[in-house]
Amino acid sequence: MPYVSLTGSPDLPNAQRVRSHCPELLDGLNAFYERIWLSDRVDASLKELVRVRCATVNGCHY
Repeated sequence: MPYVSLTGSPDLPNAQRVRSHCPELLDGLNAFYERIWLSDRVDASLKELVRVRCATVNGCHY
């Protein structure tokens, strides 16, 4: 995978800093993420399982 330079605040996680290259995408993703992850409609343990599965599918060490 090619290296993508990081932009944005050093206080942000690296994934967010990569997405900072496209502010429209970052804003939309943040709105979606907040709506899903901050909601109590889905159990927190299920959300964590989804996060781990997505990382595994994408070859990320979680």
